[in-house]
Amino acid sequence: MAPAGQTLRFYRPFMPMFGGIFCCLLGVGASLATLPFFVLQQLRGSKVDVGVVIAAISVAAVVTRPVAGRLADRHGYKLLMLCGAATCTLAGAGYYVAGSVPALVAVRIVHGVGEGTVYTAGAAWLVGLCPPERRGRVVGLYGIYMWLGITLGALFGTVAMRLVGFSAVWGLCVAAGAAGLGSVAAKKRPPRPEGAAARGGILPASTVIPGIALSLAALGYAALAAFVALHMLARGVADGIAAFNAFGFTYVGVRLFIGNVPDRLGPRQVAFWSALVEAAGLIIVALAGNLPTVIIGGLVMGAGLSLLFPSLALVVINRTGKARQGAALGAFTSFWDIGIAVGAPVAGLIASVSNYTAIYYVMAACAVASAALSSPAAVRRGAIGRRRAQKIAADARPAAAPAGPRGEAPGSPR
Repeated sequence: MAPAGQTLRFYRPFMPMFGGIFCCLLGVGASLATLPFFVLQQLRGSKVDVGVVIAAISVAAVVTRPVAGRLADRHGYKLLMLCGAATCTLAGAGYYVAGSVPALVAVRIVHGVGEGTVYTAGAAWLVGLCPPERRGRVVGLYGIYMWLGITLGALFGTVAMRLVGFSAVWGLCVAAGAAGLGSVAAKKRPPRPEGAAARGGILPASTVIPGIALSLAALGYAALAAFVALHMLARGVADGIAAFNAFGFTYVGVRLFIGNVPDRLGPRQVAFWSALVEAAGLIIVALAGNLPTVIIGGLVMGAGLSLLFPSLALVVINRTGKARQGAALGAFTSFWDIGIAVGAPVAGLIASVSNYTAIYYVMAACAVASAALSSPAAVRRGAIGRRRAQKIAADARPAAAPAGPRGEAPGSPR
């Protein structure tokens, strides 16, 4: 085990990015926890308005991440992360003047642009600084700082709302964004990756299969968050939301204590087993007839999903050139957002057609499909198939070429 001083020296260069994402997401969490009350009490909006306001930031972030990653590759990670933090600060100030639901939705879109830009630029910056053999650990820690920012932001925002009012919450959002801006500004600008000016598509090919696997796994998370309390209440068990709290406990704990497993065992191997562990947790939740059992299901799900994201992110990073890693990470992360956005409505549709239990069996099947896409064996078969196709095409190419004078193929040595 490395001495504490050596460990601190290793992580010190990453702290400005950790601080930037933590502070900016602190503001996101504070607004997330309090805006439903603001819409209903201050703006006299409807429950549908609450849903639109809350969802606006996620939609904006999904659209922003790939674009922000591409811009970060071309113009620099620090510049884009600073722009994202400044946008989060601006959004915090915008809450003060949002006097209607449409205006509030516009502010939420600005906040989503800021959050998506901060996360994507910071993740790509970390990957560029970190040694390849420790990227899984660092990407996992980055996610923990994001998670802690949202969680503590929700807590602080709720306290500020109850003690002072909504103006204190908006002030917290502004202060958090400014603190994130200061944290990022303190870090020296990194060198531009070679070939950073090269153009490419919004969705790099390296992100498609890992991204689909991530979306399939995210469906289960969305179902747990949205319906576990109702699922257990239908069985006469109160406080079923404790399973979601248990999920957060192992989600953070596993990354903290064994977050280097993807670096040691290989990202695809870990992603494969992580998805299967999530599937096992979903089945436990489906079968749960009491509170301890559903809590165990939440714990198992958290343990599985904890390492799935950094493992699949490593797969994307390892298959992407340095000049396009920002665009790739931005597009890849959007698949997680899409899975969450789709998961809750799909789970609701399943429950309306069948029952709450069926939700978790379907999501378990989706997690198994995620494991299949992440399977190292599947990757090897795909690689072998591509090599065979390339060989067949290479062998056939000279034969298909028309013969030149005296039976020579055009361009052949004379």
